[in-house]
Amino acid sequence: MAGDLLNAQDTYEAMRLAIRFVSYIDNEPILSDFISKNNVLEFDMKEIIQTKEYNGKFDIPIKVNEEIAFIYQLLKYVTDNFDRYDTISRAYAFYSGAKIADSIREFNREVVKLLVNHITDYLEEKAIELGIDEKPNAKVLVQGNVGQLNFSETGNIQANQTNNQNGDEELIHLAKELITLLREANIENTADKEDAIDFVEEATNAIESGNQPKPSVIRRATESLNRLRTVVDDGTFLASQMDKVVQALSHIQF
Repeated sequence: MAGDLLNAQDTYEAMRLAIRFVSYIDNEPILSDFISKNNVLEFDMKEIIQTKEYNGKFDIPIKVNEEIAFIYQLLKYVTDNFDRYDTISRAYAFYSGAKIADSIREFNREVVKLLVNHITDYLEEKAIELGIDEKPNAKVLVQGNVGQLNFSETGNIQANQTNNQNGDEELIHLAKELITLLREANIENTADKEDAIDFVEEATNAIESGNQPKPSVIRRATESLNRLRTVVDDGTFLASQMDKVVQALSHIQF
């Protein structure tokens, strides 16, 4: 849900995805409980939005629980009261030649991504707390900017090990091809580009050595690729390879 919203470009589609994202949080007990625990302060969002300068960004609180509460309440108010997503995002790309898609991307990166990261961290902690990561047949998936937690028991360990080996070989091939493409690609944000190359390369080297990549490496590789994906045109070979690698990384078992 979060991944779709973070990659949205059209103002109406972004609003639809934001509504779906907020609704999912409200109706998923583990997530609604997380929000409830952090919703420590009530913000007057109507007043905040009306008094904010046209080209001014939102003043997001410093404390973690207040930051979570503010962003959640902002999304909740906006999805309940507006039709267009750029109603709140336009100030985040306030420069000559900026498009609505630019403002949506920057708002999601600077604001929504903060909430998604907090949710992801919470789910990682929950997995450890519940002991899911200690079960030998368990699959735990906590994907960087998607905040998704899956748990399933597998019946045939040997078959899964064979599938994992095949999956690892495919991931290594895709990752190496992507690294080459990224090095040749003309991408303005060199920091994100270098991060993506470094973390994907680190994960690939670990797998090639017969080791399991650290969850933090998988997470950073996924996050950096998802950030880059927002500036890569759909339909290109680079975009396709990035999507495939992100998908392959999400299937790594810990």
